[in-house]
Amino acid sequence: MIRRLAFFGVLLALLGAARAEVIEGRDYLLIDPVPVESGQRVEVIEFFYYGCVTCYRIEPVLREWSARRASRIEFRLIPALRRSAWVPLSDLFYSLEALGVLRQLHDAVYVSIHEQGWQLSSRKEQVKWAVEHDLDETLFEQALDSERTIIATRLAREATIAYDIRATPSIVVDGRYLTTAAMIGNASRVSLVLDHLLEMALKWRRDRGR
Repeated sequence: MIRRLAFFGVLLALLGAARAEVIEGRDYLLIDPVPVESGQRVEVIEFFYYGCVTCYRIEPVLREWSARRASRIEFRLIPALRRSAWVPLSDLFYSLEALGVLRQLHDAVYVSIHEQGWQLSSRKEQVKWAVEHDLDETLFEQALDSERTIIATRLAREATIAYDIRATPSIVVDGRYLTTAAMIGNASRVSLVLDHLLEMALKWRRDRGR
């Protein structure tokens, strides 16, 4: 019995060590590079969908990680547009951004959808929600219908295609490395995997004198 317990203890330790490694093909993918702006900070993009419960749950972890790496990365949010039904929530995101209230209300959108039952893919529900969150109804509707929002959502769709985003959330580091919540496995490995990809990106840049 003691030997059996010892065996399982060793096995669990080995499995834990294996998960502590970051392995291409399991934890991340090397993708066809998408050009990014040169600069000292590495671009990190989260492709998300407000209707995705995993995106909601991982958001605080990603925010904490990105805040601690703020001097080294440029963190961006892009709504993933894998299907046309996702367009209204992308429009909502860019409308809040245009009105200068995205920072205050980004989390509120997630909470409203996943905890309070709001159907924010509906234009009528969006307007009602905006008014309940102290936004001017006319200005909000103007933002929804604006050329800026239309163009931003179109570009989000183009980025979703360019990066071949197939799951949410997906995180792309420096236009070269892609990982997803499913690949990472659990929240405790977010920093491990993303720090590894960040170091790989920085090394790649150093080797090329960028």
